[in-house]
Amino acid sequence: MNRNKLNIRMDLMRVVKTALEIDKPFEKAIAYMFLDKALQEFKSNLPKETLLRNELQKFNSQIDDISNDPLKRIHWGEKVMTIASRLGSI
Repeated sequence: MNRNKLNIRMDLMRVVKTALEIDKPFEKAIAYMFLDKALQEFKSNLPKETLLRNELQKFNSQIDDISNDPLKRIHWGEKVMTIASRLGSI
């Protein structure tokens, strides 16, 4: 796996960590920061991966909706984790 994909993966895993820790408040600022960083890296380093980038943009817009519902946070975190996993297969 190249370095760009690894950087994006690590950013996404940081977002997943804050989403899945339901015993703690959801840290929206961290989620926004690392999702934005991952999206920027997609744009600059992996411009052909539009499908995954579009999915991340959709998840970025859902942060406010999921922040207070633990079940939604879990499902959302799992979806972001799936994107991180798929980076290894492309």
